[in-house]
Amino acid sequence: MPLNTSQVISALLLVGVVAVAKCVAEPIVSAWGSTAVQDTRAVAAARLSGWYASSSTREDSVEIRDIRGDLLRRIERSEIQEIASWMDLGTDSDGPNAMAFTDSGRALFILIEDNTPGPDGLGSDIVLRYDTTLDELSVFARLQIGDATGSGHALLHYQGRLWVSTAEGSVLEYRALKDDTTGFLQSYWGLPDGSAVHDLSVSRSLGLLFAVSDSGLYRLELEDLSQEAMLVGAFDQATGIAYSDHYGAAWQEGAYITTSSGIEFVPRFQVTGLLPFAPSTYLPSSSEMSDVVSTACGRLLVAGEQGTQVVRDNEDPHLSYEEWLRDEFEQVFMYASGLVSPDGEPSGWVIDGDVLRGGSRFHPPTPDAAAWVVMLLIAKDHLGSNQASTSLVREILRRYAGLAFDEIFPNRSADRIFHHWYDPWTGGPAPGWSDEYATLSTMLLVTAADRARRFYSSDSEIVLASDLIIQQVANWEDYIQPVTNRLYLRALASGGPDFGTASGAFNEGVLFVEQAAVYGEAESALDFWLDRASLPESSFVQGLPVTSNSPGGHLPAFVTLYPYIAQYAFRSDSTWQEHTRNLLASNGAWVDDHAPEFMTVFSAGTTRSDWGGYHADSLSDHPGNVTTFPSLMGFGSTGDTAPSVGAYHAYRKGARADFETGTSMLYRRSDVDPSYRPGDAGLPDVAIGALGLAELIRPGTIDAVLAVPYQPVCAADFSAPEGQLDFFDVSVFLSAYLSGHPSADMARPFGNHDFFDISAYLNAFSAGCP
Repeated sequence: MPLNTSQVISALLLVGVVAVAKCVAEPIVSAWGSTAVQDTRAVAAARLSGWYASSSTREDSVEIRDIRGDLLRRIERSEIQEIASWMDLGTDSDGPNAMAFTDSGRALFILIEDNTPGPDGLGSDIVLRYDTTLDELSVFARLQIGDATGSGHALLHYQGRLWVSTAEGSVLEYRALKDDTTGFLQSYWGLPDGSAVHDLSVSRSLGLLFAVSDSGLYRLELEDLSQEAMLVGAFDQATGIAYSDHYGAAWQEGAYITTSSGIEFVPRFQVTGLLPFAPSTYLPSSSEMSDVVSTACGRLLVAGEQGTQVVRDNEDPHLSYEEWLRDEFEQVFMYASGLVSPDGEPSGWVIDGDVLRGGSRFHPPTPDAAAWVVMLLIAKDHLGSNQASTSLVREILRRYAGLAFDEIFPNRSADRIFHHWYDPWTGGPAPGWSDEYATLSTMLLVTAADRARRFYSSDSEIVLASDLIIQQVANWEDYIQPVTNRLYLRALASGGPDFGTASGAFNEGVLFVEQAAVYGEAESALDFWLDRASLPESSFVQGLPVTSNSPGGHLPAFVTLYPYIAQYAFRSDSTWQEHTRNLLASNGAWVDDHAPEFMTVFSAGTTRSDWGGYHADSLSDHPGNVTTFPSLMGFGSTGDTAPSVGAYHAYRKGARADFETGTSMLYRRSDVDPSYRPGDAGLPDVAIGALGLAELIRPGTIDAVLAVPYQPVCAADFSAPEGQLDFFDVSVFLSAYLSGHPSADMARPFGNHDFFDISAYLNAFSAGCP
């Protein structure tokens, strides 16, 4: 690689740092997964996600686990022989000798070696492809590797290519793009001395491919593998290599190479040629180590005679994965709660977002932001009793219900649809912002109010405020277009929808449609919106269809995550569960083909002005290739830890942003412009990430407090016990009516206490409670 002055100076300064640091660094080794499988041969880990695998040629098996070591899938010898019936697999050296995950973990490639000739004249060896989304095992390629002597062969996937090494010294390159279930041999290359490559590893930050063979360590330029590989230095019996730029402390970036005597370390400036080649022993071992791979979670996974082991370093300054889960949730929670009247606004207003540290806030309050803060407060209280949650929920809901003592009430349409943007000092629309009455904003606040009245059912003020927010919304079904079931996104001040704003299924408005079915007469519309078979479909990957609102188009990830986090009917439906898995896998397929720095999920958020300023990114429209980490974390709501490990990897790589609320959290990063930092972050775009992490911190959280069926609201129930109408309810209502309290405002025109309110109450009392 070409040298420059800054690199040389950095390298020389690092020499002293490394010399001191090596005295205190200490690898910490522990068993990985089941200790029953000894003498494992190969390991694999997704570079940008939480998928891990180890193989045994003695048992001819592969175990796939998550970051917590929980077994997700075990591929047995019988499955391999069912696919490759000619194989004998009778010796300890044949079987699954090498493995490679794609970056996202969507696919695992497994090299199966066997000396028994194939009956059809094709190669005796195979590369299997295991699809982690579909749970399908298939043959990707037939080939002839050479004698299965146990010397080890390389298998590596990167940017839509799969490299396989042979005993004769060739490295075969197969095309392995998102839709390739069968390999297409594109080219081959080899080391200058013709020695067989035992293992390969990539450094995307350096643009280098590293190879180890019996003759030593080599490096190649990823952009042009036709150039001759350069010898970095000689090694005796190197069996595996892993390059990591976030293992341990910063000075520990480099190559970790397994040999017959343990793990050797070659620092970054040595592998790039800026410093003389002088590897050091990092982890001595009396038993043979056969393979090593670096993980997205900043560890090393090692195969060998002692079974599969995981190695971390005591000098690692980062939070552990489990510590990070809690901390990232807390950072987002502090961010959200810090936006409740942050700059002297009347109490209970929640502004819609924050700016980077040093910036000037400009977001007005919204019902959307209020809703997500309330749901975060509920989740926070569910994870561990939080005494401050109840009072803050009460404060927010009283403000948006029109119960605040300062009598600054949020203006609502005649059908009680909320504005999207509010002026906190008047309760009217925010100057300079759209003055729309928004059904989607209303649905979010109604969702939060329902969850709050359930979770804090013993707090009469929260129940009253929640009931007012929910009950006063009128004519729900008017906002769904007859026959087409399209949802109107805006309301008119005088009542009824803005007919020019109809939006077809599917979108996050499914939450409103469910509410219209519960509180209005829209059951058939809800059935339509939840029937995937009746909705448009798109496929970014063959065999992984996702629901959309137009054939061939794709939607941002948050459109799926909103109902998956907050809607029981959506979350509990197996077809929508499949859609959600397919959506994550489709984003993973993009990652596998393009090799971005971070695990990428396309969703909405702030972006560069020439990319749209604020853009709803999707698989079909993503200027700047910006990953949205909160949506990546939001997929944790499925209970799957793998996407959250991708976010943890981003944290380890320094991708957090600092905000005026004093918080530091993950938001968005561009693969086109890595230096770009969005100047602000909308609270609705951020909150879903923390709620996804809440499910991983305490499994069952989403089902317990957020994705729950709606509770019926009794409009005439003004006093305890809840759900029972008697004289005391009438008495409390009359007191509220005579005092002009908003809770007695039960009929249009709202804001005027008159006979129509009394009539509406009597009708509700006569109807009884649901």
